[in-house]
Formats: sequence, structure tokens, C-alpha cells
Amino acid sequence: MNKPMLFAVIGLAGMVVAARADEPILIGHRGLLHQMPENTLPAFAGCLERGFGFELDIRTSNDGHFFVLHDDSLRRTTDGPDRPARDFSLDELKKLDAGAWFDPKFTGVRIPSLEEVFALIKQRKRGPTIIALNVKDISGDGEKELVSLVEEYGLLDESFAFDQSPECSRRFKQFSAKFRIGGNVSRKTLAERLDEGLFDVFLLTFVPTPEETALLHRHGKQVLFNFSGDGQSRRNPTVWNQVKAAGIDGLLTDFPIECQQCWRK
Repeated sequence: MNKPMLFAVIGLAGMVVAARADEPILIGHRGLLHQMPENTLPAFAGCLERGFGFELDIRTSNDGHFFVLHDDSLRRTTDGPDRPARDFSLDELKKLDAGAWFDPKFTGVRIPSLEEVFALIKQRKRGPTIIALNVKDISGDGEKELVSLVEEYGLLDESFAFDQSPECSRRFKQFSAKFRIGGNVSRKTLAERLDEGLFDVFLLTFVPTPEETALLHRHGKQVLFNFSGDGQSRRNPTVWNQVKAAGIDGLLTDFPIECQQCWRK
């Protein structure tokens, strides 16, 4: 039997961690959010150094710059006020602490700009990856800029945008036919989304059968399983193994380290 190909990467503790080509790519929801403050450069670097991809949330400052933050309000994950982040300039947002709330050792970690995240990917990426761009708040002018940034950093093949409106998705495609669009898809809407032809990436909300995965692959679709969310129900080794056996390309999860350990047993 041939041994699986390995992509060697440096782990968080300096050890070598191998991302195996025979496994789906793990995508850390907001980065390594249980080990580091979510949606920050350390959380994303931790994913890349372990061979994981990650999901991030894109918002726009009041002076038109992209930054990465999940909530509309600054309160939960920064030392800022309970006000919408879009009311502030990027320079003002950069003065906030986005790490101390999680652990004092992350004091001084800042809200990242989207360009900082893309530069980090270019610098730290080791082997194939998947970057899920959750479009939370973006202007009409920003749509073209986002496509241009993805092109500039060479991430057209490894990223996709999701959660935006169908109209926004179509405009993305007008700016670049290679810009990939994704979306959550249930078993009930699977055939409809295939016929529609808008999605390049199917973010499945159900455990697919191998036949369903093969169908999507025949149509040239990337097949991911959305298992994001906290709680014991999302740390289910049975489900992790079922979707791996179904032949999916990637798994979005809050627990990528635990899932990888499960697959290696």
C-alpha cells in the first residue's frame, strides 16, 4: 500500500505536524478560537502552522477599509464600547485591544485588517488550504475591492465568499469569473443549488453520502461540511468520521485540533 503524501508544517509548540493529503482540510471557525482570541492574527497563524484553513468575518470601517471581526458590536471581543464597529475608522479600531478579553497573555493583540490576514496567509501557508470569507458588512464599492485583493494575494483558488446576498454574489462573478462563491446547502435544497449554478463551494449542513459527494464532484464543486458551533454536539467523532468517509474536501469546525486527533487514531 502506498503511504499517504504528507505536507510537513511547524506546530504551535515547535513540533512537526503533518497535514495529510488523504484527509479533508480542516477549517478553523474564526481561527483556533478555543486556543487564541478569535479572528486575530495569532488564531489564524495557529491554523496555518498546523496545516488548517480558517474562516473569518469581513466588515468595513467608516473610512472604507476591511477589517476582521465577528460581532457588529465591539463589546464582546475588544475593550471598545458597545457600539457598531462600522462607526469607527480603521485607525481607531487598531487602537483597541482584541486579545486581553480572552487571556492576559494576549494583551496588545489588535483587530486585523483583511490585508494583514492575506499577507499572513501568503507568508505562513504550508500546502493546500481553504479560506472561508464570511462577508458580514461590505459596501457596493467594496465588492470590487474585495475581488481585487483576493486576486492580488493569489487566493482565488483557495478562498471563497459566503453569506452575502445572491445579488452580491453575482456582482462578484461579474468582477471576476474565477472568484469563488460558496453557501450553506441543505439536502432539501441540494438539487436546486446545483441547477442554479451560482455556488462553486457547497457548504453542506447535512452529513452527505459518498454518492452525494461524488455527484457534486462530477459537477466540479468543492464539498465542505459546516459543523461550526460550540458545544458537545459539535465534538462528535462519529460525525467527523462519517463525513471523512463520504469523501468531502473540507470540514468547518470550532474543534479542528480534536478532529484531527480523532482522524489519526
